[in-house]
Amino acid sequence: MNTLSRRCLFVMVLVAMVGTPLLKAAEAAPDKLLRESMLLPGVSLSEGISEITGVAISPLLGVSAMGVWTYYKTEPHLRHRLPWYCHPGVWGTGMALILVCFLKDFLGTAAPPLVKKPLDFLELFENKASALVASVGFVPLVALAMAHFDTVQPQAVGQLADSGLAVMPVASVIDFGVHTPWISIPVAIMAFGVVWLSSHAINVLIALSPFGIVDAGLKLVKLGLMALVAGSTLIHPYAGAAVSLLLILIGLVFAGWSFRLTLFGTFMGSDFLLNKRATAADVETGVKGFLARRTEGVPARTLVRLKQDPAGRPVLTYHPWLVLPERRIALAEADMVICKGLIHPSLAQRHAPAPASVRSTLILLPRYRRLEDAIARHFGCQEVMDGALLRGFKAMRQWLVEMLSSGRKLVEMHQG
Repeated sequence: MNTLSRRCLFVMVLVAMVGTPLLKAAEAAPDKLLRESMLLPGVSLSEGISEITGVAISPLLGVSAMGVWTYYKTEPHLRHRLPWYCHPGVWGTGMALILVCFLKDFLGTAAPPLVKKPLDFLELFENKASALVASVGFVPLVALAMAHFDTVQPQAVGQLADSGLAVMPVASVIDFGVHTPWISIPVAIMAFGVVWLSSHAINVLIALSPFGIVDAGLKLVKLGLMALVAGSTLIHPYAGAAVSLLLILIGLVFAGWSFRLTLFGTFMGSDFLLNKRATAADVETGVKGFLARRTEGVPARTLVRLKQDPAGRPVLTYHPWLVLPERRIALAEADMVICKGLIHPSLAQRHAPAPASVRSTLILLPRYRRLEDAIARHFGCQEVMDGALLRGFKAMRQWLVEMLSSGRKLVEMHQG
């Protein structure tokens, strides 16, 4: 049964069950009621779950697509009653931004990373802004629309009880939650949030990846997820809801990892785009960074601050989930070295069996570039050295200089 048939069935059931002035209005203008029920984005619990999940994967594309679809499916004289995102100015702007992002990805494959990466970081913050707008202005509308359309369910449940059919308690709980806005709206926003976190983590990986082919593959993953949700919903709303609930469950499982990666991308991107620069005074109050690997049970990408304890020993402090009480991780001062990098410095420690090799412990923010010597002196690091990527870059530059110099000498000898 398609969506239009279910809407017609809803009007028929409502007319049959409610012998009030609503019955007369429905008899006089049943088409009007049907059209008004189409003004909201969701008409059932299953479709609402699918809409929230699809928009969470890509808020700008999801909200714009919903606006276009609803606008053109609604008769012209009723379009003034559509929600805000169905206005042509809103979804037109969204589609224009999506086109710009597509051109950036299509043409950026031939551009060097230093040209494309700033645009990837800009898209990263666009995704955050569009998610904020969708969570405030779109998701609550979907939750209210699901409750508005499904108000026929309590009467239907009562009829089943009168007929002697057993009603499962869980159905009553779900029905109560759907029709209680102060429950349904927070639950909808939470479901949107966990799916968006996992999807946004893909955007962070795209922004941090130096390889264009990896960027294209991750973009295809996001589009594939949206196509999966939309395609399963077209097959049947229950199929779309099942796929969406699975994605929500996966988002809950990876929520911690996604949150840390999102925070990492936010700090790195803001420092990179705004060209932030720390000072020597900032080093004395503590150096911010992210764990490069799991340390004493604390997962990688945890936001930490490198500072000194009252005894002058270097420690890492952090707040679990940013709000819980502060915890500390002790560091072996004698084993620490500072590594310079192309984008950001890092703190590394030497291996006891092989002192010549180092292992990265802390990824410092880009704002601390050119302060490596000050950080090493303040925290008692053994030395300041070039990172592996920076050493490779310098070696390549030296090779190019030598080749060009040799070529110029050959030309001069030939001319002489």
